[in-house]
Amino acid sequence: MLPKSSRWLIPGAMGILAALVLAIVSRASSWVTTERSVTKIADGVYVIIHKDAVLESWAQGNTTVIIGDREVFVVDACFLTASAKEDIAEIRRITTKPVRYLLNTHFHIDHNAGDSAYTDAFPGVAFIAQNETRKLMDARNPLFAAGYPAPDGRVMKVLIPELRKELESGKDEDGNPLPQVEKERIPIRLQQLQNLIVDYQTFKYQSPTLTFDRALTIDIGNREVQIKHLGRGNTPGDALVYLPREKILITGDLLTYPIPYMRMGFPHEWVEVLRAMSRMDVNFIVPGHGMILRDKAHLNDVIALLDSVIQQVHEQAPKVSKVEDLHVDLKPFKKKMAGEDPVDVDFWRRIVDPGMLEGINQGVVGRAFAEEIGRL
Repeated sequence: MLPKSSRWLIPGAMGILAALVLAIVSRASSWVTTERSVTKIADGVYVIIHKDAVLESWAQGNTTVIIGDREVFVVDACFLTASAKEDIAEIRRITTKPVRYLLNTHFHIDHNAGDSAYTDAFPGVAFIAQNETRKLMDARNPLFAAGYPAPDGRVMKVLIPELRKELESGKDEDGNPLPQVEKERIPIRLQQLQNLIVDYQTFKYQSPTLTFDRALTIDIGNREVQIKHLGRGNTPGDALVYLPREKILITGDLLTYPIPYMRMGFPHEWVEVLRAMSRMDVNFIVPGHGMILRDKAHLNDVIALLDSVIQQVHEQAPKVSKVEDLHVDLKPFKKKMAGEDPVDVDFWRRIVDPGMLEGINQGVVGRAFAEEIGRL
């Protein structure tokens, strides 16, 4: 998740806009979700899109609840334990069956920080992750979590003081007068940051308890849940879920809407994973962030974007010595995915635009360049 200023950069965190019911025709932004929503997309299948932990700063991954005849399977557990507890209360309103399995689609903490709430609510629940995801979660996520409430951490030492300074001065970090809408948002963000600190003061890390390499199929009672790792994509251990009877694909951050999160990843493999996903028979796609999708149009757009990056880097790699010398044109994709919305355009600039990449091993273009040099 990357907010408007790079000062807010937190590894593995992502952003989304308000969840929309399927009947609404609107382009959801990658950034702002001000309301929590629960949408039923099939009998016994519900998608929860969470309110941002901090407005335009910390978003929370989507959660999918799959109810079988015997038990419940949950995909991802968001960024705040408090939000996960809300989800558990919702699940209990929907069904009396216990949550028996929870899949962490990848290691980013905005998709799994709420795991411990399920441990407390459903003793014996199995936490599933691909082998590489478990390694990364164990190595990184307790450190991420410890930094949020720390007195010398970025939230308390930098972010809160900067926001207070802007509120008092009425100017942004560059000395420009703040628009009225920004002035009104600062108190909201400050309160949300305080809530985040409180949430993470009692954070308990839950490591995955059931791991797999390529595939795992679980029957939760007259409902088959297929878990697949098709290769490296956004992270080394991305897992997706496919419900064959309902034709529902749940992607984690392999696919996000409307803008793909591409500051990290493995482009040559990622695009092949997406191609494999595009061959699946689906009625609904639940992305890691953003609104529920009814077709493969966005999926195909992201495939085309990655293909374009790889092709342009392939053509230029023999002629340049470093990633900063590459000139990759993604304007058609930017226009289609980010439109004219200034927040989405800024998000694109920071996450996708190769001009914002900082070195050969960062971001899709940087990694694509490194991979392409290795292929020559």
